[in-house]
Amino acid sequence: MKGKKEQKTKRQSKSKKVTMPAPAMKAEKPEAEPKHTIKQVVIETLAGNSIATNDEMIAAVKLEFPKSAFNDKHAAWYRSQARKGLLTGTPIVIPAIGRKQTDPKSN
Repeated sequence: MKGKKEQKTKRQSKSKKVTMPAPAMKAEKPEAEPKHTIKQVVIETLAGNSIATNDEMIAAVKLEFPKSAFNDKHAAWYRSQARKGLLTGTPIVIPAIGRKQTDPKSN
């Protein structure tokens, strides 16, 4: 019976793998644009137009992220955070948007 050292050396010598030489230069990746987030879209929308409505904010988000579930509740939350200064670090002056009220005479 052969020793373990002899068996290992024989196994290694039989199963030599042929390796391909590495390419001289790696292919350069094109520089990707920095990722745009919903938060950034909202900040840009509110910074550009502080009286932007929720519908305008939703349209801006949907333009960048068509599959997003962004809705009125999300827009209201972002507006609240912007007023408090929690989005950008400084408060954004946003006029209050009142709720739609129906005319009691029309009922």
